Amino acid sequence: MSHKRFTHHLALAVMALVLLVAASSVTAQGDLPTRDDLSGRWTWIAPGGETTCSDGSPFQFAAREGTGDDLLIYFSGGGACWSALTCGPLNRTFVPTIDPERIELAADGIFDFDNPANPFGHYDMIVIPYCTGDVFMGDTVRDYGAGSRAVTIRHKGYANASAALAWTYANFPAPASVFITGESAGGLGASFHAPAIIEHYPHTRIAVLGDSAGGYSAPGFDLAMVLEPWGTIALLPDWIPALAAIESPAELAFEDLYTAAAAHYPDVMFAQYNTLYDAVQAFFLSLAPGTPPFEDVLPGTLDAIAQAVPNFRYFLAGGAEHTVLHRPEFYTTGAQGVTVRDWVAALAAGEPVETILCEPCDEVEHIRP
Repeated sequence: MSHKRFTHHLALAVMALVLLVAASSVTAQGDLPTRDDLSGRWTWIAPGGETTCSDGSPFQFAAREGTGDDLLIYFSGGGACWSALTCGPLNRTFVPTIDPERIELAADGIFDFDNPANPFGHYDMIVIPYCTGDVFMGDTVRDYGAGSRAVTIRHKGYANASAALAWTYANFPAPASVFITGESAGGLGASFHAPAIIEHYPHTRIAVLGDSAGGYSAPGFDLAMVLEPWGTIALLPDWIPALAAIESPAELAFEDLYTAAAAHYPDVMFAQYNTLYDAVQAFFLSLAPGTPPFEDVLPGTLDAIAQAVPNFRYFLAGGAEHTVLHRPEFYTTGAQGVTVRDWVAALAAGEPVETILCEPCDEVEHIRP
């Protein structure tokens, strides 16, 4: 696949994830709806204040009232940027805005509310879109490049997510359970914001799932080059000792977000889904020269987390597809005879789940529902 085609394909997939709605209404700053204003359709909410997309356009999130009392909090995906090369308009590796009118609305996977097999069909839902290039871990404004290629990026993903979560806490004060999840960049965002959500719902059954964001750790991959521009270290949850002890970006790895949080919250199940040859994760890992192949990195990273904490499970599927939650393949993709749908449904229901490994892993295993 050519770089141009790959980038176009990635952008379309990301933009489709931003809405995942069948209808929408955008609310002006200062006139925010409450839960009483929601329905079975999506309502878009613009919280204003410190929130913004990377280019200064308004940030919005979406809320939907389900028929039950369980709550799903979903962080959308959309790449990342941290330099003049990755943030610049010629080589941009993330989606910088939210533009509902341009998006062909999608309703597949966990957002297919007409599918009786959807384990989240009855859930109340919060969708937190992504448009800041910082995997929801940033709270800075940075200038990249020079001259005609200079660009200002508002890395305000943390502020955006915090505003959406504040509204969620006020309007869903006592859900029966909470499922925290996200895809790609949103998978990292879900793990980063999970501790704050868990703290707010201390007596609620909670599970955390990252979809297709497990492989950003490898020899030669300098995470500090990513975290320093975003200002991430100052945003770490300081009530978790292992994270409070981190003083510089060079000391943090993305897997630490799982090991530290899972150790601090032993009653919460943390999990990940990935494919072994994920083309998008492999692309981002390749942006750091000298890193080994993605498929050589991912299994060891996942196993290291599992060895460190007992309340972590993972599903490693075959093939090169990136993300599964929003796609119809959510119901048919599997490994060892287990579908992702059934594994995720058990995770959300608080039932025991085991780690699932593809064998062989060259192609996706499809299982009839």
